[in-house]
Amino acid sequence: MMKQVSIALFVLSVVVVGGLYVWARVHLEPVEARPSPIVIESPPTHIVTPEMETASRAMVNRPALGFAKPATDGKVHRLEEMLRQGPLLLIFIKEGCPCSEAAQVFFNDLHAAYPQFSIRGVIDVEVEPAKRWAERFDVEYPIVLDPETELVRSYGVENSAYVVLINSQGEIEKHWPGFSEPMLQELNALMAEMTGAVEAKLDLADAPTELYSGCPYDL
Repeated sequence: MMKQVSIALFVLSVVVVGGLYVWARVHLEPVEARPSPIVIESPPTHIVTPEMETASRAMVNRPALGFAKPATDGKVHRLEEMLRQGPLLLIFIKEGCPCSEAAQVFFNDLHAAYPQFSIRGVIDVEVEPAKRWAERFDVEYPIVLDPETELVRSYGVENSAYVVLINSQGEIEKHWPGFSEPMLQELNALMAEMTGAVEAKLDLADAPTELYSGCPYDL
């Protein structure tokens, strides 16, 4: 009986001492010696940087580079011909970019509000994937094909969701490196002014409050 008690006391003492050792290692070890916890970061957002805004401002008042490009409607779209009808809005799209997808609903609304205003998308793929993109996101205006990113480079565009407004004199009136609620409000006011229309009431509740760009092009 005494032998069993002695064994039990020995086991208990081992457990207690071991527990104290573990407690000391956890609580008394210097903080800098402990391994850092693993933190899983969420994907970086596409908030427009000050550098991007500066580069966009530098594009304003420059002559818009002429082009003749095929589009999803099967026609070749020439800048000089489009400008004879008035100002032109170019919306830069990258296939597979979530920001392009999120922005499209607002540009659809602007097109519906100002049907007399010339709008063209510019996408970095050939005609069939461009048509699928247009169908998927209910785009009713033509999308110009730019698989070699020639227009992307010519117009100082870095990412998708850039927007370029060209006035009827062929100069870059505005150059936005992304979209946001304030940017869309500004664009809405300009389109109304340029067409002599009443400014449309847009639902911008889902638009970002800060200027967001899209995915970078492979330049």
